[in-house]
Amino acid sequence: MFESQKRTTRFCSDKCNSQNYKMRKRLELKKDLERKPVQTQRLRPKVKAFSLELITGKEYLTVTEVSLLFGCSKDTVYRMIKADQIKATNLSEKLTRIRKRDIESLFETPKKETKDLLKVGECYEMNQIVSKYSISRHTIYNNVSKHNIKRIKENGITYYSKSDIDNLFNV
Repeated sequence: MFESQKRTTRFCSDKCNSQNYKMRKRLELKKDLERKPVQTQRLRPKVKAFSLELITGKEYLTVTEVSLLFGCSKDTVYRMIKADQIKATNLSEKLTRIRKRDIESLFETPKKETKDLLKVGECYEMNQIVSKYSISRHTIYNNVSKHNIKRIKENGITYYSKSDIDNLFNV
């Protein structure tokens, strides 16, 4: 039990005094916040509004317009230009222009070549190559990757082009 030595003493130590002080300040802040209505700040957009109609009507776009279309930063667009993902023309300092067709070509899927499709009848299986040429599977794997031999996979079986294998091992 705490017995004070003076009438003005309310707490037993500085620690108790500071805890009470902090608690009073917190309560005062709460009361102030309850009294004052919360002021909403008017948010400003970081980017100026632009019209898609203006951009779609142009044949050549600036880096800023491309970054707004992509929803990325200008640095990202410049990185894509440097990596030759986007073709751009630099007319002079700070005048880089990008053709809209080049941007649209980024989103087109490349067409698969159907000219050189192998058929299972024109191919060897791994076991056939091993028995015909008396070589190990490891040698076949190394040579197939080294010489870019055409192969197809069907039903979990890999088939290798007969003409390529014959040309490789009939030296």
